[in-house]
Amino acid sequence: MNKENHLLTEVMCAFWFDQNQNSWDSTYFGKFFELMESEGYNEKEEQKNFQIQFELKGNDLQNPGAKSDELPPRMVFRNKEENYAIILTANFISFHKLTPYESWEKMLEEQIIPGLEKYFSMGLGKGLLQVQMLYLNNYTFPNDTNFSDHFHFLPLMDKLEIGTEKSINFISQYELESNLLSQIRLHTLPNNNENKGVFLECSCLAFNKTQSEDWKTLAQQAHDTNNKIFKIITK
Repeated sequence: MNKENHLLTEVMCAFWFDQNQNSWDSTYFGKFFELMESEGYNEKEEQKNFQIQFELKGNDLQNPGAKSDELPPRMVFRNKEENYAIILTANFISFHKLTPYESWEKMLEEQIIPGLEKYFSMGLGKGLLQVQMLYLNNYTFPNDTNFSDHFHFLPLMDKLEIGTEKSINFISQYELESNLLSQIRLHTLPNNNENKGVFLECSCLAFNKTQSEDWKTLAQQAHDTNNKIFKIITK
């Protein structure tokens, strides 16, 4: 498998902050947009999020109750020239680089640092809780190969010598250190008859357990760990 970084579909670095230490209202969307226009972010789009919860009423399995809660709106800011995006909502900001992804150093210097400086200048970003680094990628393989031919963490199903591998849906979490949690998700994409596709999500959360780490330290830790895992699991 070709593991060149530019093949990654999307790379994300996200930050969560303590809601008790940060004020928030919708006017911050406009303030942040004004600050980021000079960085090439000249498009914005509001997104509304909903959380749906199902609950059983007695033993009625056929008619579960459901309730929908509207989550705080979030705004997406885009720099189409660089394929950058930033998502902002209460106590949260994330930085996204779409293909081609060149390097962590470039994303850090050209996108994350300027974006966080503007974010902090508004009085936000107090009480860092955690940082997440995430890689998203799509792969296409010939139908006559197994997914285990391309990913180290899958069982070698060809050893059964029976049947044909059709699909996969895999999710697993790993505690690496007291403040590091990794997650791997893999599932198949619609088949186009000649090839089979698969979607891979590889991420790492770095928690600020002692409240003593700055954002750069945690972001670097999350990146380095996630990058190492990605190289291990892909052949």
